[in-house]
This record gives sequence, C-alpha cells and structure tokens, in this order.
Amino acid sequence: MKGLSAGIIGFGYTGRLHLEAYEKSGVHVAAVAEPQPAVLDTVPAGIKRFADYRELLTSSVDVVSICTPTALHCEQTLLALAAGKHVLLEKPIATTVADAQRMSAAEKQSGRRVLVGMTHRFYPEILEAKRIVENGGIGEILMIRDCILEHFGFVGAPRWYLQPELAGGGTVLSSGVHLVDRVLWFLDEMPVSIYGFTNNRFLNQQVEDAAQMMLGFRSGRSAQITFGLLPEPHPLICDLELIGTRGSIVVHTWSGYEVRTGQDIRHRFIYTSETHHEKVLVGVAAEVRELCAAIAEGRSPRPSIEESTRPIQVIEEFYSVARNNAPTL
Repeated sequence: MKGLSAGIIGFGYTGRLHLEAYEKSGVHVAAVAEPQPAVLDTVPAGIKRFADYRELLTSSVDVVSICTPTALHCEQTLLALAAGKHVLLEKPIATTVADAQRMSAAEKQSGRRVLVGMTHRFYPEILEAKRIVENGGIGEILMIRDCILEHFGFVGAPRWYLQPELAGGGTVLSSGVHLVDRVLWFLDEMPVSIYGFTNNRFLNQQVEDAAQMMLGFRSGRSAQITFGLLPEPHPLICDLELIGTRGSIVVHTWSGYEVRTGQDIRHRFIYTSETHHEKVLVGVAAEVRELCAAIAEGRSPRPSIEESTRPIQVIEEFYSVARNNAPTL
C-alpha cells in the first residue's frame, strides 16, 4: 500500500472516516474536495484543498474516495475513471440499476478498479459467521431474518438522506442496502419473488422511514428484512439471523454473534469498549486494504462492482412493488 496516494471527494462524516481509514492503512491522503467552504476549512493541514472535485481529479492521486450524495455517484465515478483514478465508492453504488451498469462498463473500459463500500462484508463478526456457515456449522440455510433500527441523526446522518432527488430512497437504500447485500451474499442467489411495504409517517418526508421486504428464492429459501429510521432516540439494532437445518446463527452487528444448536448456545463477543465509530472504522480500513491489494495484484476487488449492483436490482424492484401495495383509503 506504500506509494499510493488518495483524494477524498466530500468531507462530511463519511469523508472524515475515509481519511482515518487511509491513515490507518498507510495510504497518504494528498487532497480533499468539498464544496462547502466552512467544511473545507476543517481539512487537516498539509492536505490540498479543492472546492471543485474536478480539480482534484486533475491532480496526481492514484485513488479517490467518493463520499457524496448517492445521486452524484455515477457522474463522479465516470469522471474519476476517465481521469485514470481507482475509486473507493461509498454505498450504495447508485440510485438506479441503469447508472450502476454504466459505471460497471466504464470500469471495464478504463482498466481501473472500483470498490463499493459494502462495509458489512468486512466486519469480523459477519466474516466469522460466513465461515461457520460455509463449514456446515448450522447445516443448509433455510431462511433468513434481518433487521436494522436506527434513529435519524445517529452518527450525524446528513439532511440529504431525506431528499429523494439526492438520496434516491430512504432507509431501504441508505442503510438497508447492507442488509439486502448480506442476504444475497449468504444465499448466493437472486430472489425470484419480491414483496413488501414502505411507510413514511414518522419523519414526514418523501422517502420511506420504515419498510418490510420479503424475498423468495428458486431454491425454496426465503428472507424477511425489516428497516426502520426512527425520529426518536432508539437503541441501534442490526441483527442478522441465519436459520439452518442443524442450528442457527444470530449476528449482532457491531457486537458479536451466537451459534445455536441442539447441543448448546455459544456466544462470541467481538468488541469490548470500542465506540461505534471505531467499529465502523474497522470495516472501512479493511475496504481500503482490499482495494489496494486488488490494484497491486491486478484483479477485481471483492465484492465486484457487479455484486454491488445486485442489491440495487432488488431494491429497485422492491420500490416498484411497494408503490403498488400502497394502501388506499
């Protein structure tokens, strides 16, 4: 990873997190682009500052992190690839499948690498659960339940999360994309049926703040996902339950997991006194290392840009279904 330099586009909470992740991974951050002058003034000394990200793309950095509203991801990624930069792109990849496919085509044509920040694939508690499943620890997965409940404002969620023209959707697309991705990752197949509902009564915004999604698969397996972005303080819950033929695993994201079999229930706690910020940083730093390794080895990063498009395919179809399921008075 030595010798690579990085630039960051967007210096909100996530952009600052990327700065820490690069520093933790031994990658020099040479430049930051941020359109808000007051935020740009907070960039640490020694790092070049640009008000326009296009100017950053003309600099000599090797990698750019794109930490901007989702609706901007496609254009900024295309311009970064055209400028010869590798890209670490915050999730979700885009607001539409069509944009994600444009980005995939551009990556192939450019010869550069794009890694979408599906942080949950890099958390130790989820990686350990994946190994247990792959080693047959709970038999064959029959069904999955996943859930995320968080309150708006947690870790400084930006206001654009509530603007459909910038966010592209609400809790299902913003945080929930992780849950859809990990369901697809554990089952290794795409659903053949999608059903569910959305609601936006709590935050009184145009994007959904609550939803339930049901997925059916050709193998006969199924998944249910619950999403909630709540207006009042609420304990952060992000629990993935994998139910198998010989047992089950419940992953308490940012905490640990428990394996339940007919013999016993085994608990594994990953974290002790770490802050939520420190836990998330573990995943982002791992993403940085994976992208740098892919660049050095001349291979596609894992997950690939195509894999990161699959949850958008599911969510796009889900939004269409949910609109048709909207109750009428």
